Amino acid sequence: MSDELVSVVIPVYNGAPFVAKAVASVRAQKHRTVEILVVDDGSTDGTQDVLKRLEQSDGIRWFQRSHGGPARSRNYGIEAAQGQFIALLDCDDQWLPGKLAAQLALMHQRPDVGLVHTDFEVRFEDGTLEERVSARSSREPMVQAFAGGHVALPSTLLIRKTALDQVGGLDPELYGSEDSDLTIRLFRVTAFECIDQVLVHKLQRGHGYRDMAFDEQTHRERVLASRDRFLMRLEGFAPLTAAQRAALDREWANYFLLKGAAAERVGRRSEARRQYREAIRKAPLRIRCYTRWLRTLKP
Repeated sequence: MSDELVSVVIPVYNGAPFVAKAVASVRAQKHRTVEILVVDDGSTDGTQDVLKRLEQSDGIRWFQRSHGGPARSRNYGIEAAQGQFIALLDCDDQWLPGKLAAQLALMHQRPDVGLVHTDFEVRFEDGTLEERVSARSSREPMVQAFAGGHVALPSTLLIRKTALDQVGGLDPELYGSEDSDLTIRLFRVTAFECIDQVLVHKLQRGHGYRDMAFDEQTHRERVLASRDRFLMRLEGFAPLTAAQRAALDREWANYFLLKGAAAERVGRRSEARRQYREAIRKAPLRIRCYTRWLRTLKP
């Protein structure tokens, strides 16, 4: 098992202050047969200079790409990977000691398992704890219905390359939903397992892939368009169980509520009213749908 190569794919966009710590957390793992592939997504903050230094000091391989988002960057790294296992790590997150060893040991014990993830903590830049996540036991209806309750944060994942080959990479058109989409597709073809131990620190910061080359309004529009594509893809799963149908209807209602709120912000009240009616149709027992709709009727 110690000879099996793990390919760690790190997308980075304007992550110069963080990426060296992410790489160091990989190099601190006991498992030594690791390649680190960093894909720079058109950074403008000097990230390339940091990566040049890391190439010399830590032996990373790095690639320069035009700006296209995290899914495309991850896919590029996965395509270049040579390992039997693929691990993902965001440039501002860090692995804790023993993560890879624990995951690989479980993979060795369970050949049927194609994905192992872990619990994680979300921390602010000053180190303050925001949340500890038990990653196998989400209460979110969508996660329960379509991924068995598994919250597969990208930075926690270790995936057999053979499982990933079955489903393909991340969908770059699903801006903001690509992680959930990949998790659900993998859950349909392989067994998941979770290590009930915090082995990843996720950084919560007001910086990152939201800081793209477009304004906040365009960002919101892209997120909504992506959500629509993601939910339509789930509609194509057949047959849907009763739990999946209920969870999907709830997510559609959330989507229409967001669409209505966006229309209200720019003064398009009739459009907002139409979106809230759609939310009512999907979730007729949900009070918020009616209160939003009634708000659009006020003079």
